[in-house]
Amino acid sequence: MEEFVWVSLAVIVAGLLLLIALAVFTWWRIQRSDEKKLAKRIAKLPFLDKISLAGALFADRRIPMAPRIIALALVLYIASPIDLLPDFIPVIGYFDDILIVIVGAGLLLRSVPRYILEEHVGRYEEKAREAKSLETARR
Repeated sequence: MEEFVWVSLAVIVAGLLLLIALAVFTWWRIQRSDEKKLAKRIAKLPFLDKISLAGALFADRRIPMAPRIIALALVLYIASPIDLLPDFIPVIGYFDDILIVIVGAGLLLRSVPRYILEEHVGRYEEKAREAKSLETARR
């Protein structure tokens, strides 16, 4: 039984190290590309617009199946109570979730065709500008 615990712990640590390496590589690739600008534009959108953007991208038939599967797997992992590291462990418990989100977002940015992302993000940016100008006009 004690051997099983040590083997399990070794597998968890190895998986976490692999996730860290993959997250660092993904972050590095995004920092060195035009995807960083697009990621910043998406980050500036209001939260509900980000949710709507995700739904619109998922419904867009021009997007291949792989990004849809990545997005679905990402949401299922985050929503699942089963984690690589349990969330009740202070600080480290959420670390695997953060790494998965970084890797998943990087994969999504790279796998969705750029022109489709630009089109959808532009639509939501325009909607936010219109809402802001209406708010300014009401004052």
